[in-house]
Amino acid sequence: MKQVHSSPLFTGGLLADPVLGSGSGHSLAQQLAGFINTPNTTVYDKAIDSVYLSTHTGGSQLHHLVDGQHDIFGAFEAAARAQPDDSTWQEVMGTAQHLCKDLFSVSGLPIVSLEPGQYQSAATWLNEHLHIPKNWLGDLLQINGLELFSGVLSVVAVILGCKQGDVRQLSELAAASGLAGMLTANPIGLCAATIALVMAWKQRGASPKLNKGLLVGAGSAGAAIAAGSGAAALLGPGLPPALGGILLSLVVGFYVRRFLVKKLYGQPGAAPRLQSSPDWQIPELTAVQLDVWRATLAYPYPMSDNVRQMLRNALK
Repeated sequence: MKQVHSSPLFTGGLLADPVLGSGSGHSLAQQLAGFINTPNTTVYDKAIDSVYLSTHTGGSQLHHLVDGQHDIFGAFEAAARAQPDDSTWQEVMGTAQHLCKDLFSVSGLPIVSLEPGQYQSAATWLNEHLHIPKNWLGDLLQINGLELFSGVLSVVAVILGCKQGDVRQLSELAAASGLAGMLTANPIGLCAATIALVMAWKQRGASPKLNKGLLVGAGSAGAAIAAGSGAAALLGPGLPPALGGILLSLVVGFYVRRFLVKKLYGQPGAAPRLQSSPDWQIPELTAVQLDVWRATLAYPYPMSDNVRQMLRNALK
């Protein structure tokens, strides 16, 4: 059986959503928000945030989604009204600057703007009928910089898996990105997981790799999320703890995946070894020499050092 080696790019795409979606990833998002999402200073900043500043509709976590002025078109319309005598280029740059800052807020930017009533109706229905927390829908419909980065990596990994037609890789991605996407409400990760699952299902044939890949992906993602969240709880806030937790999460996910692959797939491609052959044996031996060596190791009685050395010399 030919052994398939996963590229670093694939492994990164597989673990990106779980690692950056863990507690340590959330802590890093908070740190980036403090560095990048600075207070409003320009007239365009204040114009785009005018609805929230005057009504506080949606609160700090949802106003990007429900105030109608944080999608691209709504933000540009608000910026265009900020000053009567500015140029279109200034309005475009003012809009881009504000949206880039908001992209690195914890909540992020909306995929689509909703009316407050629409959001409340949808969130209430999901909560009552599917027992999904109301804030999950708000998180799903907004995306921040880290979610965008991890989602793009997972999409690249799906493209690699589709190009190679590898059921194993695609099923791992479907489970890892799907689990992380559901727990952290990452819309790009969920889309990547859906595409990976569909492509893996189409190419599965009679191969057992689909089920095994789902187990490997889910196990790797679960371990990475648990490690990152545990590190965040133990290390507390701050940039160094967040980066340390992300590194720990990545290492744990990598080694758990390696362990699961070995257990579920074995070690395809590895050369068979003689059960009685020590690690230091030189493999280029004749059949007679191998027979002598086996007989020596299988000899049931104590052997003197002189006889043992004589046999070793004979095999040189």
